[in-house]
Formats: sequence, C-alpha cells, structure tokens
Amino acid sequence: MILAVLLAESPSPSPEPSELQAWEASPGLMGFVFGFFLLALAVIPLFRSMVKHMRRVEHNAEVRRLEEEAAAEEQEQADGGETSDGGWDGEKPDDGEPSPGGAGHREQTGSSPGA
Repeated sequence: MILAVLLAESPSPSPEPSELQAWEASPGLMGFVFGFFLLALAVIPLFRSMVKHMRRVEHNAEVRRLEEEAAAEEQEQADGGETSDGGWDGEKPDDGEPSPGGAGHREQTGSSPGA
C-alpha cells in the first residue's frame, strides 16, 4: 500500500540549470596564491628531509670507505707488507732485479717505437 502511494507521487521538479559566470567557476587569484602556499608548505619539508638523507648517505659512504681502507691496511700489515699481487706494488725494484714483466718487457712511453 505504501509502495503504491510512493509510486503515485510525482517527483518535485528539479531546479533549472543556470549559467555560471566566470568568476563563480574559477578560484581566481586568491585560489592560485592559496594553492601555491599549500604546495610550498608540502614541498619545503620534503626538500629539507631529502637534503638530510643525502648528507647521511654521503657521510655513511665516507665512513665505509675509510673503514675499508683501514681494513686493507691492517691486512697488508698482517701479510708482512705484501700486496695482493704477489708483493709487486707497481714500482721499479731498487735492487737491480728484473721487472715483473720479464727480461723482454719494455716499458711503455708516450711515443711509439716506429715514430
């Protein structure tokens, strides 16, 4: 019964769509300034946080590099001063021994042999 009454009622007329003026539909200058201000409030803390984390990453990389250098130096001292390539540190021997390249090894210079 109630359903019949509800179906029998006609809906109220919907309001007529009206034309909006340009100033009613856009936020205007104040909306732009307010939006820019909100964006700055969000970006400035994010930027400061990024700078803080980048400094931390650089510091940790420097600490890690120094620790690795110290560990390599300790390892070198523990090995009796030898390096990982069999004791040759890339310098010419001072005691007249042949270079690690052998007797026929020729040192590279800036000029070519045919020039």
